[in-house]
Amino acid sequence: MSRPSRPLTMLGVVLLALTVTACSVSVSTAHIGSLQIGSQKDFTTESTTFGPQDTIYAEATAANLPNSVTMKWQVVAESVVGQASNAPIPSLDQSFDMASDGTSSVSYTSPTAGWPIGTYKIVVTMIDGTTQRDQKSEEFTVTASGSTLPAPASALPSST
Repeated sequence: MSRPSRPLTMLGVVLLALTVTACSVSVSTAHIGSLQIGSQKDFTTESTTFGPQDTIYAEATAANLPNSVTMKWQVVAESVVGQASNAPIPSLDQSFDMASDGTSSVSYTSPTAGWPIGTYKIVVTMIDGTTQRDQKSEEFTVTASGSTLPAPASALPSST
């Protein structure tokens, strides 16, 4: 009986190591399935135009989660009277941990003086550990409907 040659044995060890490494690599298909914005909590109709005193509701679905993820919510003042362009509003940042597929929901109430007139963007980012898995965003506009004067830009809204 002959022994296998040393190069053949080494090749077998390398192939075994590559197979074990390939099996331990995790490829996630976790993603944000949808992002909706509306003026009602039940989302009977989606809306992207709001008045200065409106509460803004948003929800995003997380799908194909192999493990827990964090959904990070942010509001950006894209083009708002009295604000720098594309300025994040840190007081509205929110994060929610999700252990399985489901829906993450937020609501943003207007400040006492009302939302400043302009265009905003809601951004939701899915984070798996330290890796960003997905991100979606939707714009909304605050108009002066129902108001004779635009709300002052210094009156930042709050989240609930």
